[in-house]
Amino acid sequence: MKDERLNKMNQEYHEIPIPAELRQRVEAGIREAKKEQKKNKMIVFVKTAGGAAAAAVIAITVMANSGAGIAHAMAKIPVIGAIAEVVTFREYRDITENMSANVKVPEVEVKNEDGTVNQESTDAINKSIQEYTDEIIDRYKADVESAGGEGHQEVDLSYKVITDSDRLFSIRFDKLVVMASGEETVKIYHIDKQTGKMINLSDIFKEGTNFIDPISNNIRKQMKEQMAADENVSYWLDSEVPEWDFQSITADSTFYINENGKLVIVFNEGDVAPMCMGSVEFVIPTEVIQDIVQDGFVQ
Repeated sequence: MKDERLNKMNQEYHEIPIPAELRQRVEAGIREAKKEQKKNKMIVFVKTAGGAAAAAVIAITVMANSGAGIAHAMAKIPVIGAIAEVVTFREYRDITENMSANVKVPEVEVKNEDGTVNQESTDAINKSIQEYTDEIIDRYKADVESAGGEGHQEVDLSYKVITDSDRLFSIRFDKLVVMASGEETVKIYHIDKQTGKMINLSDIFKEGTNFIDPISNNIRKQMKEQMAADENVSYWLDSEVPEWDFQSITADSTFYINENGKLVIVFNEGDVAPMCMGSVEFVIPTEVIQDIVQDGFVQ
């Protein structure tokens, strides 16, 4: 009867749809456990919560005759990943004559799989955010001082968590500076939940692979298609001023993974198109990068 029940539970476990990466990690741990203590039995239950930010929760039950061998094997199951979240924020606000600023500064906390704070990663991302926002605030204060009350300027910096998947946590900053005209810039910070470390574009690809050329070529293709379809769309491509033309992305180009699991490359206003186009984004088809991107980042 016990064997029948175990077989049934094992069958139910295998019928549960779970991420491939998570299944591989758990099954690797089970194989190790079986090697170290064949007489013991391990049953793994997995539940998944719905939604883009859903995280898998594992409960491991060790059956009869469990001992030090099984416990040691369980310790070898790879960690599933870090947890990153915005825990608080502060806001800098100022109105001086016809100049104003509203700068939101979040504080991010990165936790290890066991719930303890990963202080190194937490300090690193918050230090970067602090330096970035301090620079914006200091620039505004300097502009106010130099204008002597006669300037006209609005500075607005907002943020949002743009990606919170099983593999990646990304927080995006959108800055708008309005004077005679507006200027839009985008800054995005990323945490790889598998390592708990801050990463840039190059880190989502397999080591030693050429991701710059295929992505750059696809962006050029999209630019040409958009311009052919709409006369109001213009990019710096094959223009009369070659040095202005888009050449390629870089290893640390701004990016994010959208809600459909697609890589999106972001350019600030004026980078690859006239200022009137604002900041522009290009969704990269998965087939362009599927052989070179690391598992768990895109779909």
